[in-house]
Amino acid sequence: MSSLYDSPRRGLYRSRDGIIFGVCKGIANYLDLSVGWMRVLTVIAFIVSGFFPTAVLYILAALVMKKEPYYSDY
Repeated sequence: MSSLYDSPRRGLYRSRDGIIFGVCKGIANYLDLSVGWMRVLTVIAFIVSGFFPTAVLYILAALVMKKEPYYSDY
């Protein structure tokens, strides 16, 4: 039985192959959630908050989060 502390966690990065800036996919990977559910939660947050606050937070996250490191297969 493994716990959260057994495996090293990756940092919080924007995904290089995400749809819009890779924010949802990066957060989903960090929290070990499905990307689809993260996108659904984001859309719900956009609807409930009236778009503006969530849009500002999303763009801020895109600016603050580093891009996922690129690993080559060499």
